[in-house]
Amino acid sequence: MPGVPSNKACERCKKRHLKCDETRPSCQRCANAGVECPGYVQTRKFIDQGASVRKRYAPYHESTGRAHVGKSPEAAIGGHSASPTLNADQSVATSLGTTQSRPEVLSPGDKAIGEANSFKVPSPVQECKTGSAEPMHIDPMHRGTSQLATERPTVDIAPFDRTLGATDRSIRSNPVTPMNVAEAYGLSDGTYSGANQNLVSPHGRQTSSGSPSQRSEKEEFQDIFSELMTGTEHELAFLTRHFSETLGPWLDLSDSRKYFAGYVPVRAIGDQYLKYAMAALAAKHLGRMKGAKLSAVRGMFTSPSTMESYPNSSQVDWFLKAANYYYLAVSNMGSAISDAYATMSSSDILATPVEIVKQWVTRHLNNPGAVNLSDESATSSFWRKTENLLAASAILTIYKLLDEPGESWQSYLSDIRPLFDSLLQLHSTLSDSTPTFSQGTSATFWNFARLDYLASYYNRSPTHLDSENLSLWRSAGILIDDEGNPTSGVRLSSSSFVLSQEDIAANSLIRLLNKVVNFLSESKNPQWSLWSMQSSPDPATPSSTGTSPHSYPTTAIWLKLCFEFQTWIERASEMFRPCLRIEHPKDISKLPDIHYMPFPEVFYSLTPCASTMQQFHFGRLALALNRPSDAVSGPSTVFDRLQSYRELMKEADFRCREICGIALGRPQSAARIYMIPLLYAVGQCTENSEQRQIIVDLLRGIEADLGWATTSQVQKLQSVWRSR
Repeated sequence: MPGVPSNKACERCKKRHLKCDETRPSCQRCANAGVECPGYVQTRKFIDQGASVRKRYAPYHESTGRAHVGKSPEAAIGGHSASPTLNADQSVATSLGTTQSRPEVLSPGDKAIGEANSFKVPSPVQECKTGSAEPMHIDPMHRGTSQLATERPTVDIAPFDRTLGATDRSIRSNPVTPMNVAEAYGLSDGTYSGANQNLVSPHGRQTSSGSPSQRSEKEEFQDIFSELMTGTEHELAFLTRHFSETLGPWLDLSDSRKYFAGYVPVRAIGDQYLKYAMAALAAKHLGRMKGAKLSAVRGMFTSPSTMESYPNSSQVDWFLKAANYYYLAVSNMGSAISDAYATMSSSDILATPVEIVKQWVTRHLNNPGAVNLSDESATSSFWRKTENLLAASAILTIYKLLDEPGESWQSYLSDIRPLFDSLLQLHSTLSDSTPTFSQGTSATFWNFARLDYLASYYNRSPTHLDSENLSLWRSAGILIDDEGNPTSGVRLSSSSFVLSQEDIAANSLIRLLNKVVNFLSESKNPQWSLWSMQSSPDPATPSSTGTSPHSYPTTAIWLKLCFEFQTWIERASEMFRPCLRIEHPKDISKLPDIHYMPFPEVFYSLTPCASTMQQFHFGRLALALNRPSDAVSGPSTVFDRLQSYRELMKEADFRCREICGIALGRPQSAARIYMIPLLYAVGQCTENSEQRQIIVDLLRGIEADLGWATTSQVQKLQSVWRSR
């Protein structure tokens, strides 16, 4: 009949080939030897008595991933198990060697599964390869006297997540966190892999994901889970790290000490508005990237940490989260500058971040006694808070410009001039020495100065910052004399941080480009004035003369700017030379046909140097294309003018090739986001269809890789090309 034991001897007697007295629970031979009896094997034999018996004792499958402990013999399937729990040998073999959640009951006619002494416990790595979803458990109540349990330690293996590193996930034990819950539902690394046919539940159960109702339930769970993550420790850690690794370097382009990527996340520990500002920019960037993160800092073979991952990142409404964090940042900035018992008004919430910082500086400028100069700690705390407010305003300004067309940038920068003028006066009031900005203030200033001249170029309008305010530029860290000419030396600020030679050179070029853009805007104003006078002549309207504040720039001004550019490049360090250059790179996309690119590829070892040299060629291109005509020394004959045009074309072609060559060299993202206006300018100068397509691809690649909007520039270039 079914269920008759096939071996009566205990394991120890069987190995020693001795006759066992079969005493239960321990045989007499083991008791006399003073050792624990290992017990008796419960392997069964079955006699095939026809289809009725096979049907009655058919294998029973259950989705539960754990063997039932303490099950009565009557509850066992068909009475096949004579003990309350599974045999230790079968339990180990099932949990490590198969992917089923419960061992099958042997059907009639099957062979015995073998003896316990022939079984070997695999290593944890081997277990991972089998795809086991259950830890190994041996019941100490039932097998407490088992030799297998005493000689072989129990291995507790965590559930195996196929979406992450196999070895790493199986060996280490993870705490219960929101990410563990998300990983248990198949949400690893921010996305759900549709290739997996089954989802692993937190208890190891595998559930099918085929029906639409189940998919909708998962999507609802993901949405609810994402909403619950808003403002949590994990989400803020995830966004702060994304800012520090990816977006902070954008703001540290000319700051080798990495103030925004390194110092600001630490400062955010004590200032909520800094934490929310970083979270707002990071969330909006993820929304632009559809939840994808740059892979430059990720490992290839190891699993990411918890704070590097976000469940279902591609389906999260990052724009909504970004708007919430932006509101929290602005409201906390308003609360930080207000009195302890003052209430915020709606106008404070609607104010731009730059306006909030300006209110803070103006209030202390009008009431300098509010800062106790005799208390060094109070003074240091005031300037530290000012730095933090400035940093938050710069981050939130980038938040606004990330998806705005270039023509709209200037509206967000209208308050930077009164802000820094007031800040310079406040430095002079609170200090007897020459006003010098600290590291944080200087880093913020150069970000606004760079955005200022790029925004002004789009509209051919004057910059907000005055290039002739020499004390302001000196306080920011560049070395110029009373005439505005560069001087040698290293600038040491009041906070005792030393600017590198590359930082000083890059920042000096920003001021020079500021002057070039103002030169272009002054060239545009007289033309508009002349056209307005011709359309509606008015005797009372003053004409444009040489003494007019908007007089047409002369050749002398143009030559002075050219001389300053030449002086700058001669004084630049060797790091502004490219370390790699391919003059005629092959287009590998058209292999096996050999085709050469129309532009070179240029690579600089330092990203700030690559960006600075691109801006240098941009300034020279703008000057070459806007040289004023001189009635005295200008070309007098047709052939002289033709030769002048040929020289201009050579100059423009060289500058365009250098700008595109650096772009094709693929510098890091901090340089790529600031080359959008430069590529837009080059696109207006090109006539070759292949060169135009390369420029379009570069612009679209910036938006695809970095999330910075370039669609408006591409559309305008295509419109200009169609009109020619």
